[in-house]
Amino acid sequence: MNSRTECRSSSKRAVTQNYLQSLFRWSIDKKTAFIESILIGIPVPPAFAYEKEDGTWELIDGLQRISTILEFMGVLRDPEKTDKTLPASILSSSTYLPSLEGISWSGEQGENSLEKSLQLFFRRARLDFQVLKHPSDAKTKFDLFQRLNRGGEYANEQEVRTCSMVLGNPDATRRIREIAQSDAFSKIFKITDEQKARQKDVEYFVRAIVHVAEDFEPGSDVQEFLDHGILRILIDQDPNPVIDKVFWAINILYKVNGQDALIPHDEAYEGIAKRFSLRALEGILVGVARNKEDIENLEDPDSYIKEKIGQFWRQQEVVNLSESGLRGTTRIQRTIPFGEVWFKPDE
Repeated sequence: MNSRTECRSSSKRAVTQNYLQSLFRWSIDKKTAFIESILIGIPVPPAFAYEKEDGTWELIDGLQRISTILEFMGVLRDPEKTDKTLPASILSSSTYLPSLEGISWSGEQGENSLEKSLQLFFRRARLDFQVLKHPSDAKTKFDLFQRLNRGGEYANEQEVRTCSMVLGNPDATRRIREIAQSDAFSKIFKITDEQKARQKDVEYFVRAIVHVAEDFEPGSDVQEFLDHGILRILIDQDPNPVIDKVFWAINILYKVNGQDALIPHDEAYEGIAKRFSLRALEGILVGVARNKEDIENLEDPDSYIKEKIGQFWRQQEVVNLSESGLRGTTRIQRTIPFGEVWFKPDE
């Protein structure tokens, strides 16, 4: 496919793409619908990129569209094995071109190939690039990606946040994802395959990190607080100490109470449902993590935490931490202060 002057094949600049596999999650039906749109002449929204100091382009918005095009043509490189390409996609039936079902670009795997005339039309179609030449610091890229993706149907809040995190600090983001996908974490938070696909596990870990490191500002929007909080942690400071603190809390909770570490027990105060809730993340996990140093100095930290969790769910006040209809902003202003005080060892 061609683009405007900045994207002609004669250009010496290359597009640097961040292949976040978890974000390249279009179904084959959505890929087919996009390919169909190109074949019937519907204009494709432009992709956005930054021009880096060395002249290469860093893709900010357009990963799904570009990857779908390259995959369909059989030239999408495997993000883990860059010397190989991923199998070319085979299209499904579409609304206006139902004959696309079972069609691939070249038909090399036994399926029908796209007609030569349509291949020529597809190659001549245009995908425009808007290339931004302003200083590409991480905070500016974060803000741009947020603006381009907020409210879109293809990425949820955490998926947008994760891509922004990668732009700011890829190494720390990789570590966060690895911990969030660990066995202990998945079991404590009851992560399902669907939740994992939507990066709910990463979202929970990000919430814990931000709440341990920063106090919620009354009047703030929760999502904006998480967005800007994780950015400050990843870019403006060494994020590893707070990541270590949350990781320690996860492991000790799993050690003392197993997969039910954040689930109310049978003797919980009346009105507390026996299921995971953000009240447990904010009140227990954050409360334990914020008191890490004092708890570690105890003679028997494991027994202390186990006893305090058992008592936590017996408190009438805990019912009010997450009552029906309570706004998230109000809940956070209750759960985190309560949890920090509750798990703080007596002087």
